[in-house]
Amino acid sequence: MTETTDDATPRCRHCDESVADEPNRRVVTSVEDGTAVYYHFCDDDCLEAWES
Repeated sequence: MTETTDDATPRCRHCDESVADEPNRRVVTSVEDGTAVYYHFCDDDCLEAWES
């Protein structure tokens, strides 16, 4: 098993905190220019704030 560094962990698109250990994290997937893009969020609150 490899250890995850903070540089390699996803960060919340809204607040920029690491979401590696967040049990309620959310991921939004979209396709941009033919490539899958993943937006990570700490929880529903950050996701809703980003969407508004």
